[in-house]
This record gives sequence, structure tokens and C-alpha cells, in this order.
Amino acid sequence: MSGARATLLARKKKRADNLSNITLRGEVDESKRIGTSQGTQLDLVPSVSRVNDANSDMEIDDVLPTIENLDINVESAMLGQQPVGAPEAETDAQIIEDPRSIAERRTRRLLRLPERFRDVVAAPLSELPPEGHDTVDDELGPPSAGHAPRTLNAPAILNSPKNVFGLFRRFFGSRPAHDPEEHLDLQGLAELPIRPAGSDHETIPAVESDQGAIDAGEAPYPTSSSLHPFPNENSLKIGHWFINGGPRKSLDSLKKLVKIIGNDDFRPADVRDTQWEKSFKILGANSFDSERLRDNNPLQGIDGDADWKKSPINIQVPFHSRDNNPGPKDFHAGDLYHRSLVEVIKEKLANTSDNKHFHYQPYELYWEPMPDIEAPIRVHGELYTSPAFVEAHNALQDAPGEPGCSLPRVVTALMLDSDATHLTTSGDAKLWPCYLWFGNESKYRRSKPTNKLCNHVAYFQTLPDRFKDFATEHCGDRGPSKKLLTHCRRELFHAQWEILLDAEFLEAYEHGIVVTTRKNIDRLGTPEDVRVRSERARVDDLVQRRKVEKARNYIFKKHLAISSKKVEDELKEISLTPTDNAFSKRLAPLGLGFNLYLALVVDLMHEFELGVWKSLFMHILRILEAHAKKEGTNVTNMLDARYRQVPSFGRDTIRRFSNNVSELKQLAARDYEDLLQCAIPVLDGLLPEPYNTEILTLLFVCSHWHALAKLRMHTDCTLDMLDEETTNLGTCLRSFAANTCEAYITHELPRETAARNRRKAKNGAKTAAPSIANPSSKLKTYNLRTIKHHFLGDYARTIRMFGTTDSYTTEPGELEHKTPKQRYVRTSGKEFVKQMAGLERRETRIQRIYEKLYPQGKKLAEEPFAHNPNEHHHIGTSENHPIDIGPFLRDNAGDPAIKRFWFQLKSNLMPRILDKLKATPGFDASGLPSPEECDADQVIIFKNPRFYQHQILHINYTSYDVRRLQDIINARSSHNNIMVLSGSGDNASPRFRYGRVLGTYHVKAIYVGPGKQNYDSHHLEFLWVRWYDQVGHAGTGWNHKRLDRLRFAPINQDDSFGIIDPSIVLRGCHIIPRFTMGPKYSEPLQGLSHLANDSADWLEYYVNYFVDRDMVMRYHFGHGVGHVYSHGSMPDYSRKRQDMSSSHEHGPSAANLDGTEPDHTSFPPADGPEGSIDGDSDVEDSEFGSEASLSDPSGDESDSESGDYLAMSGNIDFGDTELEELAAEAMYYDN
Repeated sequence: MSGARATLLARKKKRADNLSNITLRGEVDESKRIGTSQGTQLDLVPSVSRVNDANSDMEIDDVLPTIENLDINVESAMLGQQPVGAPEAETDAQIIEDPRSIAERRTRRLLRLPERFRDVVAAPLSELPPEGHDTVDDELGPPSAGHAPRTLNAPAILNSPKNVFGLFRRFFGSRPAHDPEEHLDLQGLAELPIRPAGSDHETIPAVESDQGAIDAGEAPYPTSSSLHPFPNENSLKIGHWFINGGPRKSLDSLKKLVKIIGNDDFRPADVRDTQWEKSFKILGANSFDSERLRDNNPLQGIDGDADWKKSPINIQVPFHSRDNNPGPKDFHAGDLYHRSLVEVIKEKLANTSDNKHFHYQPYELYWEPMPDIEAPIRVHGELYTSPAFVEAHNALQDAPGEPGCSLPRVVTALMLDSDATHLTTSGDAKLWPCYLWFGNESKYRRSKPTNKLCNHVAYFQTLPDRFKDFATEHCGDRGPSKKLLTHCRRELFHAQWEILLDAEFLEAYEHGIVVTTRKNIDRLGTPEDVRVRSERARVDDLVQRRKVEKARNYIFKKHLAISSKKVEDELKEISLTPTDNAFSKRLAPLGLGFNLYLALVVDLMHEFELGVWKSLFMHILRILEAHAKKEGTNVTNMLDARYRQVPSFGRDTIRRFSNNVSELKQLAARDYEDLLQCAIPVLDGLLPEPYNTEILTLLFVCSHWHALAKLRMHTDCTLDMLDEETTNLGTCLRSFAANTCEAYITHELPRETAARNRRKAKNGAKTAAPSIANPSSKLKTYNLRTIKHHFLGDYARTIRMFGTTDSYTTEPGELEHKTPKQRYVRTSGKEFVKQMAGLERRETRIQRIYEKLYPQGKKLAEEPFAHNPNEHHHIGTSENHPIDIGPFLRDNAGDPAIKRFWFQLKSNLMPRILDKLKATPGFDASGLPSPEECDADQVIIFKNPRFYQHQILHINYTSYDVRRLQDIINARSSHNNIMVLSGSGDNASPRFRYGRVLGTYHVKAIYVGPGKQNYDSHHLEFLWVRWYDQVGHAGTGWNHKRLDRLRFAPINQDDSFGIIDPSIVLRGCHIIPRFTMGPKYSEPLQGLSHLANDSADWLEYYVNYFVDRDMVMRYHFGHGVGHVYSHGSMPDYSRKRQDMSSSHEHGPSAANLDGTEPDHTSFPPADGPEGSIDGDSDVEDSEFGSEASLSDPSGDESDSESGDYLAMSGNIDFGDTELEELAAEAMYYDN
């Protein structure tokens, strides 16, 4: 990057090997940026039901016979008679004709909503106004969290126009010259199913996009130099297909190959003589390869090609005075394959295809849901809209630049993550990669592996097996101690990071301005908890570094043992370890304000889903086992059976629980998340009162906290909710431990007992592993004294500083493991790390060649959406499944489901067909009556007396975070429940109505009433729905910590069924039986309606608030940014927030209310870089020095034997003295 000077700031993940969000601040040559292009601005209109006019040229003579026959058939069917000409049939049912008109028999349920309640299609943020028309805001509201108040020298403020959702951006300083939002359209906002390749479905208009396949025919013909190392274009295309198509070829991959060789320009002679092996070796050449290969590399040294390097790793091993050879000894641990961090940054900024999505200038995002709102609400989401990023950018602009340099200065955010993984299902091949993402890119793009935005920057080495031979040689036959092994693992880890933080990196760090970005469950969320977190926040200062240096002098110069009393006394007070942290050692002495302890961010997956929730769920299972032994009822089997009956939801949101969940077999983080989201209906009633109520309340609070912590878009209001729920969670956990847990004597689960015995056997114990029914299980209590409970208080503050948790979650890193596993298949298995480094370069370089060859090529949507995301819904137009109305009504006579079907259908169609006529261009609507003035039975007829059935309804909806998502409704599956707005303006009344879809149909209706001008038929769609009634609404919701309960309306009730317009459906919903109430009928086939299948009814159902994050925000009515229909009902939180700010001293979090920065590093485990991850790593934890029970498949961190974590969450209130004692007992922190 020519003319660039940069400075780096590190934020490290909780686990010592997980570094997240290192921020590089530097000056970027403007010439390196691509020019901004005109983005596509979408015109948003409320979605209405799709109507296809059919037979508009039909003659009246063709229609009248149809009308005449229709009237006869329908009238006969209504009277229970056979239509003219139909064979006679016997029926026991008697249908009594209602003499009232359709208008008089109108349902009392509100099924049509005003236009303002209809779905609003997701839209990007508004573009900035043209130069000279900027909106400057001199009247700022209260300063947002993390943003300093304005001063006289404060930069100018530029606001963008509000979009349809009330969102606008606020820039500080100069107008941005590059705006990635211009390149964002509906395709970039939609997360809908992709149409299968070769699908014969109807053609959907393509949504214009800047991503997809390149039409090379419109690009200039490539020269031989630009194709190097391939001799011609066809060879390049085949090579690109082979390299970037993955090792396993699929049908889709085959079609891509056929497309290449089937092209008119393809000539077999072009590829027949290509030297493929040579070309691939040149593409994968690195600095450690032969000079001949490096010289032939087409990209090396150009455009910042960051190739791989090989550096030796050496550590000093201390042997104490009682060893055979005392003193420090050098040990060569192997070679580190890595890439220069600075070169990776240069390579990224030189990539024009990614550059247009790269946010160089941060902004603050605000929301004005209503015009008369007192002050705009701050929105938290992307890293580049976070206070930390904005502060870093502003500080960089205010600082004096480098002498003689006038280039624009920007901030680049590096997000690093590392985690070891097995490369094969069998064998011991493993890899410890370090991944890098750029926080300047949207988290929605980073989270999609197909965008290939993850950079591999290093493959870490672990302590080799030969180290024990080396150590035994110097310390004697007893071999190295566990503490020595742990120490050497730490030393090895930080020695490799010192290689990555090389002189080039330090030069970039020093010559710039750095603004550093920013832990007690016993009092979680309480004022005392806030005070303790503030007063005891760690600082990586000179005093601490001197303590570590003094301890190392004891070890390396005076030859004392690592576990000696002098070393312990020096470090134990603040829980340090005698390891030189690479970041502290390299960056802190530069005097630029780097503080290691302000660098850690939260890790929701490992800390909560695989930590707090997993340990809680396991202890609930222990309680159920204890209750079963006490009462003689197998409630664990009941739990398994209930989970198996929970319906799935979405494409993969909630999956079927096919196995016995109590056995905890092969459960990943997503499985534990599903268990939590569905736990309330399953556990309800399994234990007696008062324990049942306490557990249900705890589960509700856990689910609510988890949903809030995992939101992809937060506002200041929702973060206040997270603060409050954090306090509630601490209270509920302490109550659970003090009451429910104390009432039962709990033992290990059979799986835990078996795992413990296997560990003993592995460690040389003589006892064989017991069977599942082994009675020698140990007592097991619920342990709140864990570091993961302690970290829960950091979430709201971290989100306020760095954006939402999905931006820095470890899930993308876990998913990225698929890449090295696929590359490993293409290696020989020997020295595979070196080969994988070459494979990475090969894939990257051939992609760069493609991008350079066709920079201006026309780009088409390679994977079109299955259905147009602009539409509210999609129902097929096929007429392959017609249902004749007369036979349908006659054959089902007596079934309560069709008691009012005919009348409800016409009543629903009446206003819709009138609205359609009024909207028809050229139609004189002056003669049309209002729907209330018409008898639909008289003015609506059907072309052909039939309607047409469809199995699938696709509902597109705009989520709370302004993304376009889709639910699929299938009346023949468990995905058949929907929710609509109730239309009630009363806050005490339910906001939503719920129904089960019995069928999806379309009909061709003809209007023959007053004001008709033709006999055109109109394609109208409708849903046949069975309604739920709400039960006990006054005792449900957030205040009562209870889910809404439903039951089906009495089947003989007039309005228990209904016909609705699909356009009023908000989305699908997850409704779970209330298992404790039992089914409605004791025997199958006892129901009254086979059409409604009521024989399978349960007495009551739960509405699952927590099935996904969008659903949670539906119930926080008014707080979903994308839920425009609710904005008018948003509660007035301005006064509440002022009250909260007053009581919290304007602190940004209920967990850190004093305004200080959190210390997320209080006392994490010290057994190496992996820390405690509850057995989720693909590599055995013992590889990284775990001394706790991390190899236990149960992943339980509450084992009373471990005692490894700071105890901050007992069932009593600790005083300050006891807190200090607990801190002293905690494990050493990996400094």
C-alpha cells in the first residue's frame, strides 16, 4: 500500500489464543480506493397480494353459462342436495340454511388491516445527499455511550436522510469519499432460499447485483502475460474450476465444467498440452520455495501479494537447581508457517472487488421510529458503527500526522481468531490455524463462507512429543512436571505471536496514533458488582510487568522451580503467570496506551451456550434423576419423549430432536441452543411445586437473556433491557442454587461417570471403565463459582463499545475449519502444513487473476433467489390440484370446519376484489359500492366452480434488523402455524392472533355487482385457517416471565375457522404443545373434524417467543427497527432511560454502571491458549495443558475437584474480604 503509515491496536478474544478485532489505524493512499459508483435506490411500496388478471378478453356469452351453472351447483351444495346431473348420494348431515345475508353474518374477527400495517420490504440505508445539500445537525441529543461530548473544536456533523425505517447515519468531520452503502441493494439484504440449479420453476425476475458469475464475452481478450502461468484462457478456466471448486465434486460442479467445455470458444487443444502440475506449483509458490518457482509467480511482489513464510520457533526451558542440568536450555519447537500481517492488509486493500464493500469512515447509526420522538435512539450493530471504532477514527484525525504526509488517515479493524481442529475423522492429523477478518466489512458478508473473506495468517505449532525426551534428558528420569509442561506451552504460544508481531508490524504500529479499545456472578448486575468490576479492573501497567519480570528472574537466573514459593508469592496476589505475553512485551513499551486487559471481548457460544447453559441443563438432568429415584417415576424418559415431539421450525432454526437428549450424545453448540429455546414446554410439570415454577422462571430469564445478548441489531433501549435481564439472571441463578438445588441430592449422570472412569484409565488408573449403570457415581452439586458465570456481566458493555456479539462471535472461526479440512484432502499427508500454505496461495492467486482479467465484465446473479424478495409472499400459479366447490361442500357436509366456509370465503374476497377494481387503470370506480353495501353472495361468482390447492406458501418478511427473510408454510407439515396482527390498539390485549393453516388456495373470482364494467376474472389467493384462542393473557409476557398459552377455539364456534388474505400474515410461528396438560383426546380418531384433524389436538399450547431473534423482537412491540407496523406503539422510554441513567450514574451497563471499562479477563483458566471451552475443540484439550476436566465429553466445568475458577456466584453474599480470598484462590491468568 503505497504511502501508507499505520498503527495497530489489539483486542484479544477470551481464550488466550483467540485474538479479535485488532484495529489498524493508518493513512491510506486515496488512489488505492476504487471510485464510488451510483448505487441502486429501491422505491418501497407496501406489498399487496399478487393478482393476475386472467381471461380479460372473455366474452359475456362465455361467462353467463358459467355463472348459471355455478349458481345451481353452489345452491344445491349449500342445501345438502346433489347438483343437477350428479349421481345421488346419501348423507346423514343436515345443513340448515341461515336466512341472514353475508353482510349480516360477517365474522367479528378483524382480518383486514390498514395499509400501514402491511409488510415493508427491507431497504438499505439512504445515500448521502449530493455535495452542497448536506444535512448538518447542530442540535445533538445526549452523547451516546462511548462518545465524548462535543467541544468547540468538534468536527462538523453530517446526517444522511432517514430511510423508510427511520434509520439515518451521522458522520463526523468531512464527507466520506467512499460509501459502501451505495453498493447494497435488496439482494445484499435478503437471506432467502436459492433456486436449485436446473429448476423448472417459473422464471423469477433477477434482482440486479454486483456479485455473481462474470460474462467474459464482454471483457477485453486477455493477453498471455495476464494468463500466466496458464498458456491460454481455456486452461485458466479449467484450472480455476479445479482449484476453487473444492476437492469433492458435486452435480453443480459438474454443470459448471460442462458450461466451460460446452462454450463455443472452447478448444480441446488448448488444454491438451497444458502442464498442470507446473502451473499449480507456480501458483502456490512461497518465500520458502525454490527461487525458480518464486520468480515465476505472476503476483508475487505486485498488489501486495502476501505469501507464506517459514520461521523457526525457539523457547527457553527453565530447569531448577535440583534437576540434573539446572538452568535455562534452548529448545527448537519446530517451524511456524505464517504470513506478514502488514502484507495481508496491503493485499486486502489492493483487492478492488472487496474494496467497494470496505468502510473506511465510521459513522453512528440512529433510529427515529416516530417524527415526534424526543431524541434519536442510538443503534448498535456493525463494528464500524461502534463507539470504539468512531473514537479511534476521530482520535486519529485529531492527532498530528507523519511529517511531510498529507494522505487521508483511516482505521482498519483486524479480527483474529484461532482454534485447533482435527483434519480427519480418524488419525491424529490436526491443525491450529489463525484466521483474520476485517471489521471494516459488514458482519453479514463476513458470516457467509461463500464470500471467502477469511484470511489464513498462521498455522500455530503445539509442543512436540519429543519435548518430553528433551526435558527428561535435563531433569532426570522423573520427567517434566505438569507445571513445566503448561509453562512451556504458554511460552511456545507467545513465542509464535512474537514472530507475527514482527519489526514491520511494530513500525506500522508506532508511526501512528493508537486509541485502545476497551468481570462477579455473586452480585451480577448489582451496584456492588459494578463497583467491584470498576475498582478491580486490571491494567497492563509497568508494575504488573515488573512482577512478571521478577518472577522470571527467579526461574531463569536463580533456577527456582515454577511452583516455588517465591514465584507463587510474587504472582499470586493478582493471579499472574511467569510468561511474557507477546502483546504486552511488544506493544505496551511503545507508550501508545496499549492495555492487554482492555482487549478482550465476550464469547457467547463458549461462555453461555457451551458454558452457563450447558452446565445448568446438565444439573437439571441430575435433579430429574434424583427426583425419579425419590418418587419412582422416570421423568427423564418423559423429558426425552417431549423433546422428540417438539416440532421443527424454519429451514434449520429448530431441528428435530431425534435422539434422547438426556444422553447428551454428539451435541454441538447449536443443539444446546435449540434445547434452551424449547426447554419451557418440555420441563413444565416434570417437578413438583415450588421447584417447577422456579425452574420455569429461570428458563424464561435464561432464554430472554440469551436472545437479547445474541441480537444482531441493538438500540440503547434494548441494551437497557439486557442490563435489567442480566440482573434478573443473577438473581434467578442464585435462587435456583439456594432452593431447588438444595432440595435434591444429585449425583453424576451416567455419561459423566463413564467419562471420569475413562479419564482415570487413560491416566494409568487400574480401574476399568464402568458400564452406564455403574452405581459408583459421585455427588455433584451445581457450581456457580465459574469464570463463565462471571463474564455474563460484560455483555451489555461490550456491545455498547464494539457492536453486537455476532460481529465477533467465534462461530465463523469454527465454520472456517471446513476450509483446511478440504485442503488437507489434496495434500500427501506428509509435511501437510507446508503444502496447505501453498494451496491457500494457489486458490487466492488464481482468483486474483480472474478478477484482473475481467474487472469490468458484466456480472449476473449466479444464484437467483427462488422467489422475488420484493413480494410479500409467493404461492404457485399451478392449477394441477383443482377442487370443485360443489362436491367439496357436499362430501364434507357435517364437518364443522366448513360450516361457514362458503360465507367467509366470499366475505373475504369482497373488499379485495373491489380494491383491485379501483386500482385498475382506466376503470371508473365511481359506481362501485363499499364492501358493507354489498351482499358478497350475490355479487361474486367464480369462473368454473372450483378453487385450486397449493402445498407451499412462502412468506417474505422484513426482520427487526432490516433483513429480508422467509418462512415456508405447509399445511401438511408441522410448519403450518402463522401469526397476524390482532388489530387491537389496546396494550392490555394480545398484539397477535395465531392460526393453523389448513390449506393454501387461489380462486378466479368475477365481480357482477353494481358498477361492473366487464366480466374479467381475478386471480385471488386465500388461506383457510383454524384459529387459536389465547389463554390467561393477563398472567403472561415479560413482566410475568411466562410464555403465551393458546388453545384451539371450540370447533363448533362460528368463527373458530376463517378465510384470510395471505398478505396480512406476518410470518410463521413456533407453537409447542403444553405437554403437562396432555392431549385433548385419550384415543386417536376421536375428533369431530377430519378436515381440521382435531383428533391430534392438545389441550393447550405454548407460543415460543424465543425460537429466533426476530420473534423475540416481535414481542418487544415497538422496538424492532424493521417492524414498521409497531413503530407507532413504541413505549416512551426516554423518561425511563433518564431514570435509569440517574440511578446508574450514566453508566452504559447494568453490569458496569460507573462508566469504567470492563475487565473481561478477571481470572480465566491458565492452562494454555485454549482455556476452558467445555470440550468443544476438535483437538483434545490436554494438548494445551488442561488440568481440569476439559476432556470430559460432558464438558462440565462445575466439577468440585477442579476448583479452577474465581468463585463469584455462591448462594450467599460475599463481603469484600471474602472476594479477595476468592481471587487469591483463583487460577493464574495467562498473562
